[in-house]
Amino acid sequence: MPPTTPERLAALEQRISDHESRCEERLAEIKATATTTLKSVDALKTRAWAIVAALLAWALAQVWSTNEARLERLERPATERQR
Repeated sequence: MPPTTPERLAALEQRISDHESRCEERLAEIKATATTTLKSVDALKTRAWAIVAALLAWALAQVWSTNEARLERLERPATERQR
């Protein structure tokens, strides 16, 4: 016997309800994954800025020490430079 119209509608409504439930579960998983990914990216950004700051500090220290060495050579008395 073929299903009647009300039975077909009930079966269709059940399938739609099941589909919506699965979609909600998947959406929750996607949101959780996106949140985890964003936290990881934020942590990487913080580390990248720390590395940039460290490299800048190192470069400034190099410039400072080079300038100090130049100043020492300039400040020596002329008699010491001739030796």
